[in-house]
Amino acid sequence: MKQLLVLISVLTIVISCVNPQKKALDQVLALESKLKLAQDASANRGLALEVIAAYSAFLLAYPDVESKPELLFKSGEVLKGLGENLKAAQSFYKVHHGFPNSKLAPLALFYQASCFEAIEQRLTAKNTYQEFIDRYPNHPYVAQAKGMIQLLYYSDEELIKQFNK
Repeated sequence: MKQLLVLISVLTIVISCVNPQKKALDQVLALESKLKLAQDASANRGLALEVIAAYSAFLLAYPDVESKPELLFKSGEVLKGLGENLKAAQSFYKVHHGFPNSKLAPLALFYQASCFEAIEQRLTAKNTYQEFIDRYPNHPYVAQAKGMIQLLYYSDEELIKQFNK
C-alpha cells in the first residue's frame, strides 16, 4: 500500500510538471494560429509581436523543450515578415548553430543569408550563402544560393537589364 501511495505521488508530480508546459505551448500555438489566419505579419504587427513575445517567454520558461529549433525558426519567420531582418537572422543562427542536426538547420542558414541581404550586408550574405552551399551541397536551394551570390552586387538597373535579356 505504501508503494502504491509513493507511485501515485510521483505520477502526480510528473503530471503536474508536464501539464503547465503543454498548456503554455498550446497557448503559444493558439496565438500562432491566429497569425497564420491573418497571413500577413506586417499587416498585423501587434499580433505578430505578441506571438514573438509568446515564443520568447515559452523558451525562457522551458529552455530544454524538444521543439526549441522549430519555435526559434518560426520566430525568425515572423521577425522577417515584420522586416526585423537582423533579429530574424539571429533566430535563424540559433537554429542552425545550436541545432545543426535539426531538419530546419539548412533552411535556417539559407534564410539567415537572405536576412543579411535584406539589410544590405552583402559580404555577410555572400559568405552565409557560401557556407550554406558548402555545408549542404545537395540541398534543393543550392542553385538558388549560387544565383543569389551572383546577383548580390548588381544594381537595380543591372538587374533589370539581366532579366530583360
